[in-house]
Amino acid sequence: MNFKSTLLTVCALFASFPVCSAQVDTMAKGEKIVLTSDGGLEWNSGKKTLTAEKKALIVRGKTALGADKIVAHYKDVGDGKKTDVFRVTAMGKVIIRTEKQIAYADNAVYEIGESVIILKGNPVKLVTGEETLTAKRVELWQKDNMAVAKDEVVAVKDDRRLDAGTVRAYFVRNDKNATEIERFEAEDRVAITNGQEKVEGDFGVYWVERETASLQGNVKISQGGNFITGEVADINMKTGVSRLQTPSESGKPKKQVRGVFVPDKSKTKKETGKNVVKPKKPEAVKDNGSGRQQSNERILGFSDEEG
Repeated sequence: MNFKSTLLTVCALFASFPVCSAQVDTMAKGEKIVLTSDGGLEWNSGKKTLTAEKKALIVRGKTALGADKIVAHYKDVGDGKKTDVFRVTAMGKVIIRTEKQIAYADNAVYEIGESVIILKGNPVKLVTGEETLTAKRVELWQKDNMAVAKDEVVAVKDDRRLDAGTVRAYFVRNDKNATEIERFEAEDRVAITNGQEKVEGDFGVYWVERETASLQGNVKISQGGNFITGEVADINMKTGVSRLQTPSESGKPKKQVRGVFVPDKSKTKKETGKNVVKPKKPEAVKDNGSGRQQSNERILGFSDEEG
């Protein structure tokens, strides 16, 4: 694909960047980088930067990054007639489109050599297939097919939700050759919910397609006011079946699985309404004709008489 067709294709991907007026070609690790802008380009040879403002757009291979302002940091290579862009910083309304996902952020730094994009925002939003992930910071590790999200992480698919302090998402291609998230690895205040059940723990792995999860450390499975606690849990979100256990450690007593079940007070009150007859306190049995009064104890089979 030549330069002109590449540029037109990228502009079509970003409808909010309809005009690509100023442009410059650079090389980075053997891949061409195209930087364009509606507001022109500022070249600072002393700082070795190229700055694009007003609907700025930079493209490297199959990664396109748009923002209000983009600064490309470069170094001279060879005889000085070529440039190698090693870092790109983007500010304001950042949009990144790759083969695997679309990301929205306030700011971004693209480390070209490592193929790592670091996004920050309030929050950053990452969309891959049917999964959406938000966090204050997201790192896209393109070579490793992985994203690392930190600080107030929330991942959602349908009615499934994953909350944690840190989440690593791993990408794969499915049978339709589309990219999707294979699994999430989460730690720090991990919680998985499906609208009815909530599972919490210190560390967990959630397999998206299988809808199964494994959690470890201070595990708690709750539904309404009822809950059970343990150390390790395997959860099948499709079937609603959960298995909780506490593996024994060498030299230490095995911990117990604990369950607490709270009755529904509103339901209990309703069920014990008008149709329920309250028990009455039993009265003493009256004279049996022998002139003596039998006690309740005698009726129940006890006697204070001898013989």
